[in-house]
Amino acid sequence: MEEVKKIIKNSTITSLVILIYGVLIRSREVYIGMFGGSLVSILCFYMIYIDVKTSIIKGANFKSGVLGYLKRYAIYLSVLAGASYFFDLAMMLGTAIGLLNVKFNILLVVLYKNLLKWKDKYLK
Repeated sequence: MEEVKKIIKNSTITSLVILIYGVLIRSREVYIGMFGGSLVSILCFYMIYIDVKTSIIKGANFKSGVLGYLKRYAIYLSVLAGASYFFDLAMMLGTAIGLLNVKFNILLVVLYKNLLKWKDKYLK
């Protein structure tokens, strides 16, 4: 649970940085697309956490796991389709980059942990 909270906290901070950066450079693709995509990314990551938690506690079957997976991808599809329909291709690309927010933060946490292990092993 601590790792999940840490990832959500880091992703929220990244989302706020994206929003501030977008407002400063006055780019709609950044402050609407990337910020909105990053919020959806956090929501879907939390949905994964809830699905895993309920499947562990209740011993959920395969069907509920597949339905949770399909719900998340339906959300991704609707967000990207809405960005491309109501705006343009640049907004859709900004939203797609924002959807990678949680994945980027997970990668940073893993790299940081590996860097600490490497430092303890070789730089004593």
